[in-house]
Amino acid sequence: MADENEDENVNNILDAKVVFLGETGVGKTSLIRQYINHAFDESCNSSISSQFCSKTVNIPKVKKLIRFDIWDTAGQEKFRSLARIFYRDAQIIIFVYDITTRLTFEAIQQYWYEEVKANCTNKAVLAVVANKYDLYSEKKVEDKEAIEWADKIGAIFQWTSAKSNMGIDLLFENTGRKLLIPKFNYKKEDDQDRLLYEKKK
Repeated sequence: MADENEDENVNNILDAKVVFLGETGVGKTSLIRQYINHAFDESCNSSISSQFCSKTVNIPKVKKLIRFDIWDTAGQEKFRSLARIFYRDAQIIIFVYDITTRLTFEAIQQYWYEEVKANCTNKAVLAVVANKYDLYSEKKVEDKEAIEWADKIGAIFQWTSAKSNMGIDLLFENTGRKLLIPKFNYKKEDDQDRLLYEKKK
C-alpha cells in the first residue's frame, strides 16, 4: 500500500522551470540560496555563469506538489545573451531588482522584460521582486511605481529580503499557485512582513 501512495505522489508532481533574471548584484543567488538552504552569506559573489538547483514543495490550498527547477542566471552584460537559452521555455520567470538601486529596476523594465517578450516560447507566470527590503530606508524605487508596472505586465509583485528570509517562501507559493490556477490573483495588500521594515524608517 505504501508503494502505491509513493507512486501516486510521484505522479502528482508538476515540474516547473523557474528562471531568475536581473542585473548583477540584485540578490538573485542569495534569494535562491535562502530558499533552498535557509542560509545567507554577506560575502556572496555575483554569479558568473548559470547555476541550477531544485526543490519540491506542496502548494497550500491546491494540494499539488511542484518541483521547482530553478535557474540562477548571471546578470553581467557579457553573459546576457546566454540567458535566453534558459528562459526560452521557462514556466515561471522572476524579475529581481534591488530597491536601493533604481537602475536595476529600470533594467528589468527596459531590457529583461523586453527580452522575455521577444524570446520566451511559453506563456510563463511572471513575478516582479523588490529585493533587499531590509534596506527599506535606503530605497530608490517607490512601491507604488513597481506595483503598477507589475500589474501592467500581468506579474505577481513580491517584497523580499534574502538577508532576513522575508517573502521568499511566499514568492514561490504564489507563483506556483498562479501556474496551477491562472486566474489566481494575489492581493499585495495582504503582505504584512514589509511593514516591519517600513515602521523603522
